[in-house]
Amino acid sequence: MSSRTSVRVDRREMIKPAWWIAGIVVLVVDLCAWYAPMRAAPNASKGVLDMLEPRLAPLLVDYFHTFLQDHDLEAFRVRVWARYSEGTLSRVVAMGDVQARRAAVFALGLVGSFNANSSVAGALKDPDVTVRGLAEQSLWTIWRNADTPENNTELDAIGALIAEQRYEAAIERADRLIARSPRFAEAYNQKAIAEFCLGRFEASIQSCRQVLERNEYHLGALSGMGQCQLRLGRIDQAIAAYRRALKIQPYHDANRDLVERLERMKHE
Repeated sequence: MSSRTSVRVDRREMIKPAWWIAGIVVLVVDLCAWYAPMRAAPNASKGVLDMLEPRLAPLLVDYFHTFLQDHDLEAFRVRVWARYSEGTLSRVVAMGDVQARRAAVFALGLVGSFNANSSVAGALKDPDVTVRGLAEQSLWTIWRNADTPENNTELDAIGALIAEQRYEAAIERADRLIARSPRFAEAYNQKAIAEFCLGRFEASIQSCRQVLERNEYHLGALSGMGQCQLRLGRIDQAIAAYRRALKIQPYHDANRDLVERLERMKHE
Protein backbone atom coordinates (compact mmCIF):
# COMPACT_ATOMS: atom_id res chain seq x y z
CA MET A 1 0.00 0.00 0.00
CA SER A 2 2.78 2.45 0.84
CA SER A 3 4.62 1.50 -2.34
CA ARG A 4 1.57 2.30 -4.41
CA THR A 5 1.15 5.59 -2.62
CA SER A 6 4.69 6.55 -3.60
CA VAL A 7 3.87 6.42 -7.32
CA ARG A 8 0.56 8.22 -7.16
CA VAL A 9 0.28 11.52 -8.95
CA ASP A 10 -2.67 13.89 -8.71
CA ARG A 11 -4.61 13.44 -11.94
CA ARG A 12 -5.16 17.18 -12.13
CA GLU A 13 -1.39 17.52 -12.36
CA MET A 14 -0.97 14.59 -14.77
CA ILE A 15 -3.43 15.72 -17.41
CA LYS A 16 -4.28 19.29 -16.69
CA PRO A 17 -4.48 21.38 -19.90
CA ALA A 18 -1.08 22.83 -20.80
CA TRP A 19 -2.26 26.29 -21.83
CA TRP A 20 -0.14 26.77 -24.91
CA ILE A 21 0.74 30.42 -24.95
CA ALA A 22 1.76 30.38 -21.29
CA GLY A 23 3.74 27.18 -21.68
CA ILE A 24 5.58 28.48 -24.71
CA VAL A 25 7.47 31.09 -22.71
CA VAL A 26 10.06 28.63 -21.41
CA LEU A 27 10.54 27.18 -24.86
CA VAL A 28 10.98 30.62 -26.37
CA VAL A 29 13.89 31.24 -23.99
CA ASP A 30 15.56 28.04 -25.22
CA LEU A 31 14.80 28.89 -28.82
CA CYS A 32 16.30 32.35 -28.51
CA ALA A 33 19.55 30.75 -27.35
CA TRP A 34 19.41 28.46 -30.37
CA TYR A 35 18.68 31.36 -32.73
CA ALA A 36 21.69 33.50 -31.88
CA PRO A 37 24.23 31.60 -34.05
CA MET A 38 21.65 31.24 -36.82
CA ARG A 39 21.78 34.98 -37.48
CA ALA A 40 25.26 34.48 -38.88
CA ALA A 41 24.15 31.55 -41.06
CA PRO A 42 20.95 32.57 -42.88
CA ASN A 43 21.16 29.69 -45.36
CA ALA A 44 21.23 26.96 -42.70
CA SER A 45 17.52 26.24 -43.17
CA LYS A 46 17.97 24.96 -46.73
CA GLY A 47 17.94 21.26 -47.68
CA VAL A 48 15.02 18.84 -47.97
CA LEU A 49 12.67 21.69 -47.13
CA ASP A 50 13.83 23.67 -50.17
CA MET A 51 13.00 20.73 -52.41
CA LEU A 52 9.51 20.56 -50.95
CA GLU A 53 8.74 24.28 -51.14
CA PRO A 54 11.49 26.07 -53.13
CA ARG A 55 10.16 29.58 -52.54
CA LEU A 56 8.05 29.34 -49.40
CA ALA A 57 10.06 26.99 -47.19
CA PRO A 58 12.84 29.43 -46.19
CA LEU A 59 10.19 32.02 -45.37
CA LEU A 60 8.78 29.82 -42.61
CA VAL A 61 12.11 29.75 -40.81
CA ASP A 62 12.55 33.48 -41.39
CA TYR A 63 9.11 34.14 -39.86
CA PHE A 64 10.07 32.02 -36.88
CA HIS A 65 13.36 33.88 -36.42
CA THR A 66 11.43 37.14 -36.44
CA PHE A 67 9.07 35.81 -33.79
CA LEU A 68 12.00 34.83 -31.60
CA GLN A 69 13.10 38.44 -31.73
CA ASP A 70 9.80 40.28 -31.33
CA HIS A 71 7.65 37.57 -29.57
CA ASP A 72 4.63 38.71 -31.61
CA LEU A 73 2.50 35.55 -31.84
CA GLU A 74 -0.29 37.18 -33.81
CA ALA A 75 2.05 38.55 -36.44
CA PHE A 76 3.67 35.14 -36.82
CA ARG A 77 0.27 33.48 -37.17
CA VAL A 78 -0.90 35.93 -39.83
CA ARG A 79 2.31 35.56 -41.86
CA VAL A 80 2.20 31.77 -41.77
CA TRP A 81 -1.52 31.48 -42.52
CA ALA A 82 -1.15 33.77 -45.53
CA ARG A 83 1.38 31.48 -47.24
CA TYR A 84 1.18 27.97 -45.81
CA SER A 85 -1.49 25.30 -45.79
CA GLU A 86 -1.87 22.89 -42.91
CA GLY A 87 -0.75 20.09 -45.22
CA THR A 88 2.47 21.88 -46.13
CA LEU A 89 3.28 22.52 -42.48
CA SER A 90 2.62 18.86 -41.68
CA ARG A 91 5.03 17.77 -44.42
CA VAL A 92 7.68 20.08 -43.04
CA VAL A 93 7.24 18.56 -39.56
CA ALA A 94 8.00 15.17 -41.06
CA MET A 95 10.71 16.09 -43.57
CA GLY A 96 12.26 19.46 -42.82
CA ASP A 97 15.59 20.10 -41.16
CA VAL A 98 15.60 20.81 -37.45
CA GLN A 99 15.07 24.56 -37.74
CA ALA A 100 12.16 24.06 -40.12
CA ARG A 101 10.61 21.33 -37.96
CA ARG A 102 10.65 23.64 -34.96
CA ALA A 103 9.01 26.42 -36.95
CA ALA A 104 6.37 24.12 -38.46
CA VAL A 105 5.29 22.39 -35.26
CA PHE A 106 5.14 25.76 -33.53
CA ALA A 107 2.99 27.13 -36.36
CA LEU A 108 0.60 24.18 -36.22
CA GLY A 109 -0.02 24.97 -32.58
CA LEU A 110 -1.35 28.33 -33.72
CA VAL A 111 -3.15 27.54 -36.97
CA GLY A 112 -3.54 23.75 -37.04
CA SER A 113 -6.86 21.88 -36.84
CA PHE A 114 -7.47 18.37 -35.55
CA ASN A 115 -6.42 17.15 -39.00
CA ALA A 116 -2.84 17.91 -37.96
CA ASN A 117 -3.12 15.72 -34.86
CA SER A 118 -1.17 12.74 -36.18
CA SER A 119 1.56 14.90 -37.72
CA VAL A 120 2.16 16.85 -34.53
CA ALA A 121 1.94 13.69 -32.41
CA GLY A 122 4.62 12.14 -34.62
CA ALA A 123 6.91 15.00 -33.62
CA LEU A 124 6.90 13.64 -30.05
CA LYS A 125 9.41 11.10 -31.39
CA ASP A 126 11.64 13.75 -32.94
CA PRO A 127 15.32 13.52 -31.92
CA ASP A 128 15.33 17.26 -31.16
CA VAL A 129 14.17 18.06 -27.62
CA THR A 130 12.81 21.47 -28.64
CA VAL A 131 10.67 19.99 -31.41
CA ARG A 132 9.27 17.52 -28.90
CA GLY A 133 8.48 20.22 -26.36
CA LEU A 134 6.76 22.39 -28.94
CA ALA A 135 4.80 19.38 -30.20
CA GLU A 136 3.43 18.58 -26.75
CA GLN A 137 2.30 22.15 -26.22
CA SER A 138 0.79 22.33 -29.70
CA LEU A 139 -1.16 19.09 -29.23
CA TRP A 140 -2.94 20.41 -26.16
CA THR A 141 -4.02 23.49 -28.07
CA ILE A 142 -5.19 21.46 -31.06
CA TRP A 143 -7.17 19.14 -28.79
CA ARG A 144 -8.80 21.95 -26.84
CA ASN A 145 -9.82 23.79 -30.00
CA ALA A 146 -10.94 20.80 -32.05
CA ASP A 147 -14.63 21.69 -32.18
CA THR A 148 -16.80 24.72 -32.91
CA PRO A 149 -15.95 28.02 -31.18
CA GLU A 150 -19.09 27.64 -29.07
CA ASN A 151 -18.16 24.14 -27.93
CA ASN A 152 -14.55 25.14 -27.30
CA THR A 153 -15.79 27.93 -25.06
CA GLU A 154 -18.00 25.46 -23.21
CA LEU A 155 -14.99 23.20 -22.70
CA ASP A 156 -13.16 26.10 -21.06
CA ALA A 157 -16.13 26.62 -18.74
CA ILE A 158 -15.98 22.96 -17.72
CA GLY A 159 -12.27 23.29 -17.02
CA ALA A 160 -12.99 26.32 -14.85
CA LEU A 161 -15.50 24.31 -12.81
CA ILE A 162 -12.87 21.64 -12.22
CA ALA A 163 -10.38 24.29 -11.12
CA GLU A 164 -13.01 25.47 -8.62
CA GLN A 165 -13.44 21.86 -7.43
CA ARG A 166 -17.07 21.85 -8.57
CA TYR A 167 -16.74 18.37 -9.96
CA GLU A 168 -20.40 17.33 -10.11
CA ALA A 169 -21.28 20.50 -12.01
CA ALA A 170 -18.36 19.85 -14.37
CA ILE A 171 -19.59 16.32 -15.10
CA GLU A 172 -23.10 17.57 -15.79
CA ARG A 173 -21.85 20.18 -18.24
CA ALA A 174 -19.47 17.71 -19.84
CA ASP A 175 -22.36 15.30 -20.40
CA ARG A 176 -24.35 18.06 -22.10
CA LEU A 177 -21.39 18.94 -24.28
CA ILE A 178 -20.86 15.27 -25.18
CA ALA A 179 -24.53 14.94 -26.14
CA ARG A 180 -24.17 17.96 -28.41
CA SER A 181 -20.78 16.94 -29.84
CA PRO A 182 -20.13 13.21 -29.31
CA ARG A 183 -16.88 13.24 -31.31
CA PHE A 184 -15.23 15.93 -29.17
CA ALA A 185 -12.57 13.89 -27.36
CA GLU A 186 -11.56 16.63 -24.96
CA ALA A 187 -15.08 16.80 -23.52
CA TYR A 188 -14.68 13.20 -22.34
CA ASN A 189 -11.23 14.04 -20.98
CA GLN A 190 -12.57 16.84 -18.80
CA LYS A 191 -15.27 14.49 -17.56
CA ALA A 192 -12.59 11.90 -16.75
CA ILE A 193 -10.66 14.46 -14.70
CA ALA A 194 -13.73 15.38 -12.65
CA GLU A 195 -14.60 11.72 -12.08
CA PHE A 196 -11.06 11.00 -10.91
CA CYS A 197 -11.18 13.90 -8.46
CA LEU A 198 -14.38 12.42 -7.00
CA GLY A 199 -12.73 9.02 -6.60
CA ARG A 200 -14.84 7.43 -9.31
CA PHE A 201 -11.97 5.55 -10.83
CA GLU A 202 -13.93 3.01 -12.88
CA ALA A 203 -16.02 5.78 -14.41
CA SER A 204 -12.88 7.80 -15.14
CA ILE A 205 -11.30 4.81 -16.89
CA GLN A 206 -14.37 4.49 -19.10
CA SER A 207 -14.24 8.18 -19.95
CA CYS A 208 -10.53 7.85 -20.78
CA ARG A 209 -11.37 5.00 -23.13
CA GLN A 210 -13.90 7.24 -24.84
CA VAL A 211 -11.16 9.84 -25.29
CA LEU A 212 -8.79 7.31 -26.82
CA GLU A 213 -11.42 5.99 -29.21
CA ARG A 214 -11.58 9.51 -30.65
CA ASN A 215 -7.94 10.52 -30.21
CA GLU A 216 -5.45 7.66 -30.04
CA TYR A 217 -2.58 10.04 -29.24
CA HIS A 218 -4.11 11.52 -26.09
CA LEU A 219 -1.31 11.17 -23.57
CA GLY A 220 -3.36 12.76 -20.82
CA ALA A 221 -6.04 10.10 -21.08
CA LEU A 222 -3.43 7.32 -21.02
CA SER A 223 -1.73 8.80 -17.96
CA GLY A 224 -5.08 9.29 -16.26
CA MET A 225 -6.09 5.73 -17.01
CA GLY A 226 -2.81 4.51 -15.54
CA GLN A 227 -3.41 6.51 -12.35
CA CYS A 228 -6.93 5.10 -12.01
CA GLN A 229 -5.65 1.56 -12.42
CA LEU A 230 -3.06 2.21 -9.72
CA ARG A 231 -5.72 3.49 -7.33
CA LEU A 232 -7.64 0.28 -7.98
CA GLY A 233 -4.55 -1.85 -7.33
CA ARG A 234 -4.26 -3.07 -10.92
CA ILE A 235 -0.54 -2.78 -11.53
CA ASP A 236 -0.51 -4.76 -14.79
CA GLN A 237 -3.21 -2.58 -16.33
CA ALA A 238 -1.41 0.56 -15.17
CA ILE A 239 1.82 -0.64 -16.76
CA ALA A 240 -0.04 -1.34 -20.00
CA ALA A 241 -1.41 2.21 -20.07
CA TYR A 242 1.98 3.79 -19.47
CA ARG A 243 3.67 1.53 -22.01
CA ARG A 244 1.12 2.64 -24.57
CA ALA A 245 1.94 6.26 -23.70
CA LEU A 246 5.65 5.54 -24.17
CA LYS A 247 5.01 4.27 -27.70
CA ILE A 248 3.64 7.71 -28.52
CA GLN A 249 6.18 9.69 -26.47
CA PRO A 250 9.28 7.47 -26.15
CA TYR A 251 11.47 10.21 -24.65
CA HIS A 252 9.19 10.69 -21.62
CA ASP A 253 11.63 9.75 -18.86
CA ALA A 254 9.10 10.10 -16.03
CA ASN A 255 6.77 7.52 -17.57
CA ARG A 256 9.68 5.21 -18.32
CA ASP A 257 10.88 5.45 -14.72
CA LEU A 258 7.36 4.84 -13.46
CA VAL A 259 6.99 1.69 -15.56
CA GLU A 260 10.30 0.40 -14.18
CA ARG A 261 9.18 1.11 -10.60
CA LEU A 262 5.88 -0.65 -11.18
CA GLU A 263 7.63 -3.65 -12.70
CA ARG A 264 9.79 -3.90 -9.58
CA MET A 265 6.72 -3.64 -7.35
CA LYS A 266 5.26 -6.72 -9.03
CA HIS A 267 8.16 -8.79 -7.78
CA GLU A 268 8.36 -7.44 -4.23
